[in-house]
Amino acid sequence: MEMEVAPQNVSERRKPLPYSIGLAVVLLNVAILAAGLFTPHWSSTDHIGPGHEGLWSGCYKDECHVIFDYAPLPSWFEATQAFETLGFIAAIVALVLIVLYVFVPQTSGKKIVFILAMLACFAAAGCIILGIIIYGSKMDNLSWSFALCCIAGIIFGISGILLVVDMLKR
Repeated sequence: MEMEVAPQNVSERRKPLPYSIGLAVVLLNVAILAAGLFTPHWSSTDHIGPGHEGLWSGCYKDECHVIFDYAPLPSWFEATQAFETLGFIAAIVALVLIVLYVFVPQTSGKKIVFILAMLACFAAAGCIILGIIIYGSKMDNLSWSFALCCIAGIIFGISGILLVVDMLKR
């Protein structure tokens, strides 16, 4: 006796549109964060001459150098680097967990994956915003890379809040 397997309905396999939009927002936000984190335009400076610097490199008189080539970095600067790096790692974790929740059948719909993604969004937002506060309190002439990280931190916070709202609706 042969058992007939009913084809799975395509609409049953797809996640609702808000999950796809949420995934796109988090993916775009990780790209914004990476652009802000790794570009040398956190502030304009006159330390060695006119130029601009970021968390990892600085450009002065049309030459860019790794920031570690200079005197030891102040502890507040290292704290900024640490918090922004932790925020970036949490952002990647959030992205991976949301991809698992939306696309991988074994983890799709699992509440623990959803909760971990929500916590990762909040962790990313918290670390990014802490790094921004530290850097912004010590530096003047802030630039566009700093602004991109500000935007990313805010959007991760909003993403976490939206995930909480979605969880409470269930």
